[in-house]
Amino acid sequence: MMQAAIMAAQQWVLVVFGAFRALFSGSWVQFPRRLLVLLFGLPLLIGLQLIHWIGFACDELFFRRYRRVSVRRPLFITGIPRSGTTHLQRVLARHDRLSSMQTWECLLAPSITERYVFRWLGRVFKPLSSLFRRVPFLKTMASIHEFGLTEAEEDFVALLPVNACFLLVVLMPEAKHYWRLADFDRSMPARQKTTILGFYHRLVQRHLWFHGEHLTYLCKNPSFMSWPDSLKATFPDASFVFCERPAEKTVPSQLSSLKPGWEMVQGGDLSKAFSERIVRMLAAYYHRLEALDLTRIHGMRLPMRRLVKDLESSVHQVMTHADIAMTEAFRSALDEEVRLSKQYRSQHRYEQQQNLSWARLRRHFPQAALTSMSEKGA
Repeated sequence: MMQAAIMAAQQWVLVVFGAFRALFSGSWVQFPRRLLVLLFGLPLLIGLQLIHWIGFACDELFFRRYRRVSVRRPLFITGIPRSGTTHLQRVLARHDRLSSMQTWECLLAPSITERYVFRWLGRVFKPLSSLFRRVPFLKTMASIHEFGLTEAEEDFVALLPVNACFLLVVLMPEAKHYWRLADFDRSMPARQKTTILGFYHRLVQRHLWFHGEHLTYLCKNPSFMSWPDSLKATFPDASFVFCERPAEKTVPSQLSSLKPGWEMVQGGDLSKAFSERIVRMLAAYYHRLEALDLTRIHGMRLPMRRLVKDLESSVHQVMTHADIAMTEAFRSALDEEVRLSKQYRSQHRYEQQQNLSWARLRRHFPQAALTSMSEKGA
């Protein structure tokens, strides 16, 4: 943990300098916005990470037994972003033998100590929880990606203490570190990779210590599409589900999902350079998916079309793949989710092309990622 703390301190110093450099890039019209983020937003973010590290230190003093927790057969839901990963995770999270990090744990309490503190505060301030959903930025994000404080959530935000959360790329679009995260297995320096993976393993141990050592950890994180080899080395008995969707649908949806964060930090629309870099990142994800040896890493592919068309069969397939037994409680929960899924309509609306020429961009993607091919295999 000491090595992770040292790396975190170094990384956050680099974040401060990187954010200062980014202050003078981009449109001068948006300079005041970037200055406000640097003067107020960044100190709050860094302050929150310091609190997390105090929590981690307290864990080592008061809850050190968490280090003995065995992480058995975790299930990683990853793959192409915007391909149904959230829906699959939240259905599976209702299984009484599976456990995912919730939003409040990822954002506010990655340490055991913080979780006990916030659990007590949550009981005291529970009436205020409805205000969380009324914040304008969060209302916008909710139409793109449904979330609540107690919803199962992707755990990449919990990696913020070591600056291993790709989301910060909107703050510093040119920072090489975040693009290395997006190509983790191949591009992240070995020492940083080892430290980040060790930190993540401790996060999972803490989670299981808090919720129950008998549980199976369920992770949903599309950013892990570039991490499978590293994760398999860290969790040898892990199972993987790689969700997928035709590239013509994924690209505009992913760019649209990044827009609220970009507007808040940078102002205006996504820059063309940033958009094209995201497209190349997504194309690399598709190429990686095509090249994966699924047998070696115990993985399976799940097209979004199949998940939407037959949720029940898809969930059964995933459970069989990960050797998760059906229970009476989950059978009832799954029946309810199947019924609700037939009534669900996404509130996320986006421009199909996002001001980019798909005819020019499609050359970056493998043929199997394009609609004409994917629809046949879905």
